[in-house]
Amino acid sequence: MLFDLIARYGLWLVFLNIFGQALGLPLPAYPTLIVTASTALFPALLVVAMAVFAALLGDALWFLAGRRYGHHILRLMCRLSISPDTCVSRTEGAMGRHGVRVLMFARFVPGLSALSVPMAGALGVSWRTFLMYDAIGAVLWSGVAVALGVGFASHIVAVLDTFDTLGRGVLWLIVLVFALYLLNRWLNRYRLLRSLRMARIGVQTLESWMKDDITPVVIDVRSAALRAVDPFTIPGALAIAPTEIAEKLRDVPRDRRIVVFCACPNEVTAARLAQQLRRQGFAEVRPLLGGLDAWRDAGYTVDKIDGFEMLAPAH
Repeated sequence: MLFDLIARYGLWLVFLNIFGQALGLPLPAYPTLIVTASTALFPALLVVAMAVFAALLGDALWFLAGRRYGHHILRLMCRLSISPDTCVSRTEGAMGRHGVRVLMFARFVPGLSALSVPMAGALGVSWRTFLMYDAIGAVLWSGVAVALGVGFASHIVAVLDTFDTLGRGVLWLIVLVFALYLLNRWLNRYRLLRSLRMARIGVQTLESWMKDDITPVVIDVRSAALRAVDPFTIPGALAIAPTEIAEKLRDVPRDRRIVVFCACPNEVTAARLAQQLRRQGFAEVRPLLGGLDAWRDAGYTVDKIDGFEMLAPAH
């Protein structure tokens, strides 16, 4: 039964699975590639070509969206992800260290490819450069999967034969495993958010605090890559990486109000940093609800960050 399904729809399954994953759906595409390659029903190069085509097509749509909508599309992508709370900081760090070259290995890291593609578009990377690095990454990623399928073909085929003896029940088993996979991802996210639950302040409260005689210390913990995409910040905010926080704030009184904001959904990076600051003795540290977008949406002024210019999209 499984062999018949793969023989009829194998290449379409590869295309739809990888195209859907590239669009941001929580679909584990590697098993489809490995199993399809192991059956030897299709030439290995054809499987790789179909996978690369699907990956590039899906990525091109998000790259185009990134070029057109900038940082707005990054927040949308992260909200669509089933685990958005870590993908922002991971992608920002990788883009900061490697630039667009991150696309060559992004598919091997869960969550990295989904955000690095629109971020490359928002940063003004040219189509030629994007397609070159993204194609290299897609070939490497799919090539490894196909090589694994061919190399372990005898073992995988034996498993498929065993599944065939189970009849249609194996399809329900696959559905159940996928449902458990999604449930596990959701539970991990819920546990993370619960562990970081703390009082946040709204932008109206921050704006009123900034009129006091002693203004709060406002910290922008976005990465350099994301500040390049959206080169604006709250007036007076300090751009400080989490690793530099102890050094930068060592002379700040421990009773001073501190407000932290980031760009990730649920303010996870800001909440983590707030926990770190509290452990260092700061009495009143609050993440900013909604971050920079909420501040801007409320109509408050923002400052242009010196040294950052948005890259114009290359045509």
